[in-house]
Amino acid sequence: MDYGLITFSSTHGAICAQKALEPVTRVRVMPVLREISLGCGMALRFPPGDLEAVRQALAASGLQPGEYAFYAITGSGPALRAEPL
Repeated sequence: MDYGLITFSSTHGAICAQKALEPVTRVRVMPVLREISLGCGMALRFPPGDLEAVRQALAASGLQPGEYAFYAITGSGPALRAEPL
């Protein structure tokens, strides 16, 4: 996994998650990848080593598990792979 990605069912969920994750890890807001194309169109990118901390922070944030989904992203360009976690 080159990086982790979280997609959201709503823009509100993405913003709440960003606020909850900023003290825990370095996150970057980006558009949802074409290979996934689910949700509200916003995604959060995070370093792969922070997956467990990110899961814990989102669980404590008040967001419901159905409001977001995790993906492992590997490669780039035509070789990009997005696998659900």
